[in-house]
Amino acid sequence: MEPAVEIINLSKSYILNNKELKALENVNLSAENGKFISIIGPSGCGKSTLFRIIAGLEKDFTGSVFVNGCDVKVTRPYIAYMLQKDLLLPWRNVRQNILLPLELDGSLKNTDTGFVQKMLSEFGLEDFADAYPDELSGGMRQRVAFLRTWLMKGSVMLLDEPFGALDALTRNRMQDWLLNIWEKHRKTVLFITHDIEEAVYLSDEVYVMGPRPGRIIDRLNIELERPRKRDIIYTPVFIEYKKYLMKSLTI
Repeated sequence: MEPAVEIINLSKSYILNNKELKALENVNLSAENGKFISIIGPSGCGKSTLFRIIAGLEKDFTGSVFVNGCDVKVTRPYIAYMLQKDLLLPWRNVRQNILLPLELDGSLKNTDTGFVQKMLSEFGLEDFADAYPDELSGGMRQRVAFLRTWLMKGSVMLLDEPFGALDALTRNRMQDWLLNIWEKHRKTVLFITHDIEEAVYLSDEVYVMGPRPGRIIDRLNIELERPRKRDIIYTPVFIEYKKYLMKSLTI
């Protein structure tokens, strides 16, 4: 079976003040269908640029990027892409915000209202369907943004530090919630984070990127049983994974 995402010898440069600025250099990555893959690395190493290329938003690069077997230079991939900021529209309530992707692709009129209600319930939003963004907590806003992303076409999700702005307790709750949702649906997830513990807790594999120009300097398989419980973070094997990744980042 072909990978959901396959990146081969990817390099990307920009021209800044008439000089070439290398953002990515010879990046290779493969994400199997249904896997949860985290990408960690220092700020400015090109993680978000990598996501923009996978999503088909950047065309000027060398190398190859395939999403579900399709070359992103030729065909715009169906990708669900979520940024750190929730980008909810303040004049639309929760229900209206999550339905935006269906409106944009013209499928809203053919969508079963029972399905929408089911997803609101599954994401813990059934009591907030008529609330507006400024009436929600940070974690609840992220749930709304995540469900809106989930309803986008495509089996591959790009999550760019979705929990980075949350406090520690809310962040832990959102990690557990995300794992529960992912276990049920098993979409392929590429997840950017600066938090090593978060990467280990959520992932099947962790890719480590070095400083700019961004490149893959290490990859670690996380062989922890699923479903995962919070107390796994105190086990010796979990702590060893954290130590290994911290060492990789400081090489």
